Amino acid sequence: MTVLSVISPLVLVAFIGFIAAKSQWMSKEQINTLSRFTFSLAIPAFLFFKMATAQFSDQINGSLFAAFYLPVLISYTIAYLFNHAILAGDQKHRAASAVFALGSSYSNTVIVGLPVLLMVFGEQVIAIIFLVISFHSAMLFGLTSALASASGGFNWQSFIRQTLSNPLILSISTGLAFNLLAIPIPEFLSETLVLMGKPAITLALFILGASLSYYKIRQTLGHTLAASLCKLVLLPALVYMCAAGIFMLQPVTVTVLVILSACSTGVNAYLIALQQQQHQETVASTVVVSTLVSVVTIPLWLWFLGAA
Repeated sequence: MTVLSVISPLVLVAFIGFIAAKSQWMSKEQINTLSRFTFSLAIPAFLFFKMATAQFSDQINGSLFAAFYLPVLISYTIAYLFNHAILAGDQKHRAASAVFALGSSYSNTVIVGLPVLLMVFGEQVIAIIFLVISFHSAMLFGLTSALASASGGFNWQSFIRQTLSNPLILSISTGLAFNLLAIPIPEFLSETLVLMGKPAITLALFILGASLSYYKIRQTLGHTLAASLCKLVLLPALVYMCAAGIFMLQPVTVTVLVILSACSTGVNAYLIALQQQQHQETVASTVVVSTLVSVVTIPLWLWFLGAA
């Protein structure tokens, strides 16, 4: 399987979504409705079923998490300090730096990383993928909210409530519970979940492309390029050094971790930016730029890792 054969179908689906929205063949209201179905029903059904039926065996170990999350925290810290230095005179620099750090380190693991890795390796790596992304949003969103809190009074109850109400996090955590407790899923429910989940990845890529037509690259080019460089180059390089050089994980596991970290910035980072009222244009631009550039960088990482 060549790099082109892995990436081109995914890019084409996203491009079709972009054209559908840009040409107004589908209105923004229609895209929003489709997005709500995709992220509230189709993807959660897909994630829950795959998580509940995944064969984890001996794949759960501290090295796996450390090889991914230590570089994520290092990249987050570097981006935070970079923005803090740039905005040293701004009274709100802590919140702005936290949001910028999130945009520089939060990966679009479900919409970009998952379909790429499934096309390269098939479902043999799905357990590793879900183990990694299970804590991805919760950790980075919680860290950003805590750092952005002006008074230092982080509301854990509000954070836990918001986290558990997220359909993606809820479906993964519930599926993990079913898996670990060996709770059987009735056949009729399994078939229903499979049917609901079948279009999930295609719809997610379509909506990703459509969403790009609504974002603009504003006058934040410097920050956008810095965030994109951190996200697409620095973070996966650190993950590779940790996974292959320090923890000496299996080549397949190394590739999975690197590609998950090399994904473009996730759209949810923009929602956090809106919530914090910091770096909205920067994060939106980073989503666009990193997504477009990742069409080149992800194949390069796959080539470097010898996976395609």
